[in-house]
Amino acid sequence: MNASKGNVAVLGGGISGLVSAYRLLQKGNRVTLFEASDELGGLGGTFQHEGHTMEQFYHVMINTDENLLGLLAELGLAEETTWTETKMGFLYGHELFPFNTPLDLLCFGGLSLTGRIRTALGGAYIAKFLNDPKGLDKISVSEWLEGIFGAEVFAQLWRPLLRAKFGDMYDSVPAYWFWTRLRREKGSTKEVKGYVNGGYRRIADRLRTEIRRMGGVIRLRTAVYAMQDCPQGIQISAEGRWESFDSAVSTLPLPILRQLCRGRLESVVPQQKVPYQGVVNAVAILKKRLQPNYWNAIVQKGFPFQGLVETTHVVPESQTGGRHLVYLLNYCGKDSDMYHTVDGDIKFQALKAMRAFNPKFNQDWVEDIRVFRAPYVEPVWPLGYQNSKPRMRCGDSRLYLATTAQCYPQVNSWNTMVGIANDVASRMQFDLDNVNGESAEAAQELVAVS
Repeated sequence: MNASKGNVAVLGGGISGLVSAYRLLQKGNRVTLFEASDELGGLGGTFQHEGHTMEQFYHVMINTDENLLGLLAELGLAEETTWTETKMGFLYGHELFPFNTPLDLLCFGGLSLTGRIRTALGGAYIAKFLNDPKGLDKISVSEWLEGIFGAEVFAQLWRPLLRAKFGDMYDSVPAYWFWTRLRREKGSTKEVKGYVNGGYRRIADRLRTEIRRMGGVIRLRTAVYAMQDCPQGIQISAEGRWESFDSAVSTLPLPILRQLCRGRLESVVPQQKVPYQGVVNAVAILKKRLQPNYWNAIVQKGFPFQGLVETTHVVPESQTGGRHLVYLLNYCGKDSDMYHTVDGDIKFQALKAMRAFNPKFNQDWVEDIRVFRAPYVEPVWPLGYQNSKPRMRCGDSRLYLATTAQCYPQVNSWNTMVGIANDVASRMQFDLDNVNGESAEAAQELVAVS
């Protein structure tokens, strides 16, 4: 490691916090990472079942995720990553339709023949020919999709999916977000998903090992209660005392960060009131495979979940002791009734939902159902967000951001957050080196990653 350049704090032990700490240590800084819980990885958290480690929330890794795949190669995990071709399904009404090929689309019973043809043509137009997203940031996704696909397809297909993802706020989401998402997920000729041996927990564990090897300090179960600007950098209040750092990077959701800031920081932290969708996630551990698809969209009025993902189409059964994992998802606000529904009701709804996917399903297949919640999962982007999304540095303070609020227009994923953390670490080093009289070298590095 190089001679120490700065003393840096990282707030949050999710993927963006871990990568930020890792990169800053590589650049020769002293780093202290604060994590309020007893586990690293954020939404990559796990639970135990019969001696096997399983993920609380499902994650998607695809073969175009350049930032994440680059990190895996660097950590020596690329060779432990397997790739599997997957299928998508669509539960429409009371029937599960395959949704993978042009023939599947032509047989889809939820649309008229004209609607199916228009869906195929519209999808091809967006994915193959609409290469310039200019102006899409200021057009609502609903207006844009209805213009491309027509009223029938929008009403029967896209509006229910958007409402499932964003609730009643779907009409404010820019078309730019959808354009980016569709092109990411259709970036190859086949639907292929990747899995690292040991899951996302393995990535977090390897980063933790590397951080500690380079001298970084990880403080679990250490909540930050306040932070303030000071002439020397940033002061952070944790464990009953104030500690000083040359700079700090926050990976916390903006609503939480704003509650922590004191003094001048209150005026330089972004004030955008971007609402977030949380998620309620029921994980069913089954003795048998439920259905043929990895991922299923659900458009059925009154259905208690918006998506069903059977991850063991990708996760090797050796990782689960031969069990099959089914994730039933419901995106909702953290203050909604659904978010606060008791676990017993959610488990009962999960049993009914799985029976809708397979009439042969019965409760004897179930070893356990676990329920997990996360309050800040998906920002609901407003129109014109491209010009107002938070910058990496908060004004002229020494506080920096690597948060989901900066993902737009990219999909909120580990791949996106790895890229943001890489860039923020380089920007922080550029500023630290300017203070230390090393601006020329730092400027070259910053340009190289831009």
